[in-house]
Amino acid sequence: MIGLNSSLGKAAIEHYYIGIAAVSEIPSSRLSDIAKEFVETLSPYKEKIKFVLGGYWGLMKTIAINALNHGFHVIFILPEEPAEEPPRRKNSTIIRTELGYKTRSIILVKTSDILVCLGGRIGSIIEVMLAYGFEKPTIIVKNTGLDTDNLVKAFPTTIDERRLAKLYYVENGVEAARKILELINIVGPTLSHKSLTGTG
Repeated sequence: MIGLNSSLGKAAIEHYYIGIAAVSEIPSSRLSDIAKEFVETLSPYKEKIKFVLGGYWGLMKTIAINALNHGFHVIFILPEEPAEEPPRRKNSTIIRTELGYKTRSIILVKTSDILVCLGGRIGSIIEVMLAYGFEKPTIIVKNTGLDTDNLVKAFPTTIDERRLAKLYYVENGVEAARKILELINIVGPTLSHKSLTGTG
């Protein structure tokens, strides 16, 4: 299993890419609250974190608006014919892949150091599977009322016996944010292999 520092080499790590898997539908009040508390909890560390989103609609838009307004840099990996255009702001980057939605997700996940699933359907489930295959730690919020809630039932500890990456199930946006800070060892100089993989 390869840790994040190993894959990045010995170069100094000034920031981390946090990929977001989120439903494309208009979010419920609970999902909106999860998104807001997630961003707010991370906001003191906005210079260390860049968000990677697959679009600017549904729950993704809620996350993006809050992140941009808190001063985070947000990278949008857009599929072909996106449902809505992201704003062009000094802290946003728009990448037009002209790829299908599922293929676009590969770029999103590969770009990310950690994937956070804040609630979704098949698209978010695909991104969780991709993250596992690419050995990316994944944080999944439970009890969102969406199909990703089934992941903890099907894969409570790992997706297959190879244990390529850790799955972390959390209750809300605050816990998801705190897990990120734990994984990237925000108070230390680097992200440790042990914290990412759960191995020594």
